[in-house]
Amino acid sequence: MVRVVHQLEVGGRAGEAPATWGQTAIRRALGALEPLDHQFNLVWGGPLDAPVPTEAATAVVRALVERHDSLRTRIHPRGDAFVQELCGAGTVEVVEERVADVGEVAASGARLRDELWGRAFDYPTELPVRAGLVTVDGAVHHTTLVVAHTALDGWGLPVLDADLTALAAGGALPARGAWTPLEEAAWQTSDEGRRHDAAARARTLRTMRAAPAQVFAPRPAEAPDGGPRYRQTVLRSRRLGPAAERVAARWRTSASGVLLAASCRALALAAGRDDLALQVMVSNRFRRELAEAVVTTAMEGLVHVDGLDAPFDEVGTRVWRAAMTAYRSAYYDKDRLQAEAAADPSTAHDGTCWYNDRRGTGPDRTLRARPSRSRRLARADASDEQGGVTLTLHLVDAPGGGIDVVLTADTTRLEDATAEGVVRDVERCVLDAARAGSAGRAVTRR
Repeated sequence: MVRVVHQLEVGGRAGEAPATWGQTAIRRALGALEPLDHQFNLVWGGPLDAPVPTEAATAVVRALVERHDSLRTRIHPRGDAFVQELCGAGTVEVVEERVADVGEVAASGARLRDELWGRAFDYPTELPVRAGLVTVDGAVHHTTLVVAHTALDGWGLPVLDADLTALAAGGALPARGAWTPLEEAAWQTSDEGRRHDAAARARTLRTMRAAPAQVFAPRPAEAPDGGPRYRQTVLRSRRLGPAAERVAARWRTSASGVLLAASCRALALAAGRDDLALQVMVSNRFRRELAEAVVTTAMEGLVHVDGLDAPFDEVGTRVWRAAMTAYRSAYYDKDRLQAEAAADPSTAHDGTCWYNDRRGTGPDRTLRARPSRSRRLARADASDEQGGVTLTLHLVDAPGGGIDVVLTADTTRLEDATAEGVVRDVERCVLDAARAGSAGRAVTRR
């Protein structure tokens, strides 16, 4: 095997502006995770249906980077904040591994994918994208593309993937109508953007004041066994998605709303409470200009809901109302919100439980716990670098179909049996509701 590292020259317009709210939030989160911030890199690719010349593959990478400003945007610290720099000229690292035989492609591609994903970006100096090619006799058989989270979030990935597919096929690309990072920053610093920010922060502060100070109490000091602080529990379910759709049709809402309601109920039950405070990742793509934007704009919204021990139809209504408030309030200047909260003791709350419905963005290949056909539930130790959270509950696409319910939890607060109970209760709650409501009446949201 021979390795060649190409520095692919790219160019386009240039500019500078304050970092957007999303760029700032993710840059601070990545800084808190260093040196393990690579785990938030986005990666995709795989074997090609038919090999293509190396020059054609690099041309596609260049065209993609030059089309989307976010892929040429570097994030610099400046004082207590960050600025974004759109580079008019730069280079993208393209690592080519030349193997002698097609039989070596799969293994070489997997190794290259892991290597490129596993290396953090230098956000102030490096363009936030790198690529990998595995070639045989000058033809590319396997590709990998890695993008830093400062440039893209999971909800923008389908847009980038569609453009990549069209470019590779030689097809025409649609006219760009979505905001670039510079355009998004311009709106955020406008009068309209400032009014939106102030209103969103005010709603979030009110939610903080109502939220509990602690959701999961620490376990007795002697309970942890001295092992890793965090453990991951994954339940693979093929029935959960279709059941959520049936309940959603009866509730006249979305499957996402049903799954969030079930998750809130399961977590509250595990905590021995009837209310819950949950940080929910929100795409923030409700605005027309952001719907198809290749940017990082997703941020957390705080959901606080009580009455979670009520019948599930009622729980669904309560969670829907709380979620709508959170979704309206999740696009804001996080630095300003945190400063206001720090100055107001009445906002003290437990913000350490996190939820992210990531369905539609593909399987999570970084999972430590991996269910199999014969074993739907899997557990594994997780990295201790989790930013001090109590738990993260993610819903992701399972390989081959279905949903993986992924709970990564602090063992000083949730033991394995409790964690297993949470993921099973999410599934059980939805399946029971689907069966019970198969001939039931529709539920009207108010």
